[in-house]
Order: sequence, then structure tokens, then C-alpha cells
Amino acid sequence: MKRYRLRSTSRKRSSGIPVKSLFEQPAESFYRLPELQIRGGSVLTDGCRRVLDFTPERLSLDMGHFVITFYGQTLRIESFSGRRLNVTGKISRMDFLRKWEGQDGST
Repeated sequence: MKRYRLRSTSRKRSSGIPVKSLFEQPAESFYRLPELQIRGGSVLTDGCRRVLDFTPERLSLDMGHFVITFYGQTLRIESFSGRRLNVTGKISRMDFLRKWEGQDGST
């Protein structure tokens, strides 16, 4: 008579990602990304260098390596101090565009 071994249910399967890689520093280009916070009808941007275009329907911002364009209705700039800008209004769309051609799309 053959004896069968019970399989252990506590055996974990790895996802293929080493745990050590979760605690590494992000790529250098990570710190150049724009920071946006959406808060109840307004968007707070951090790292805004200047306002490129402003109408009640469209707002374009220079965010360093990116240009962010907000589209919507009754867009207003509530505050702009330092590099923080607060945009309010009914935002229907946001576009992100790299400023310089020839860069890879890895970020």
C-alpha cells in the first residue's frame, strides 16, 4: 500500500518581484514628475513654474519637464504662491505633454 504525503498549504508562491526592489530608490526621473492633488472641486499643483495660457475654458501650466493643460468650464486660479497653484472650476480633462521632443516615454 502506497503512502501519500499531504501537501502543505502554507507554501507561498512568489510573484516574481524581489522584496528588496520594493525598498530601492526610484529612478532619477521620478522626482521631475509634476505633483497634483485633487481636493473637492479644486486641483492643487506643486512645482508650477509659470502660467502659459489662461482662459475660463483652458489653462496651460509649465511644470518643468511637462506642460499640463486643464480643460473645463469657469476655470479660475485661486492662488499662486511660490510654485504652488490652486485651480478651481469644473475640470473635464487634463493633458500631459513633454516639453522637449526626443525624450523617451518611460516616465
